[in-house]
Amino acid sequence: MAKKPKINPNRNITRAVVYGDDGQPKSSGWMVRFNRRGKSYQSFFGDSKHSGEKKALAAARLDRDAKEAKYKPLSVVERYSKPSTRNSSGTVGVRWTNRVIKKGRKKYEFTFAIATWSPAPGERRTATFSADKYGKEEAWKLASEARRKGLIEMKRNEKARLSA
Repeated sequence: MAKKPKINPNRNITRAVVYGDDGQPKSSGWMVRFNRRGKSYQSFFGDSKHSGEKKALAAARLDRDAKEAKYKPLSVVERYSKPSTRNSSGTVGVRWTNRVIKKGRKKYEFTFAIATWSPAPGERRTATFSADKYGKEEAWKLASEARRKGLIEMKRNEKARLSA
């Protein structure tokens, strides 16, 4: 069984020091920053307002925990189902690729539809369908179906991982 990674107690919290015109520290504290679903959240916890660095850090952690509970991150399936701004095909996780094979003076070019998904963290799967063998439309449909089945597998694995 794989070890669970240690969670940094100060994740999304950084030390912030503001310097004045004379180069001396003017104020200092802890900054909570994170993004959820396209929105940025940030809060500042000054040392002087919270009676010291340790108390300001404790307040920052409480605020971060409350905001993280309120603003949930995308699930693995949601993250991999949402189209990127760079997506030109309209189907997430499915793309076209060309392979050129040289044999002597001849070149052979093959076109494939490739589906990609991640059934578990750190694991990647692909399914490749030849446009020459299936035709362009059918290869794309097969790759899209393979991706859809892969997402179902991702959901199942995520549920099992979260319930463990």
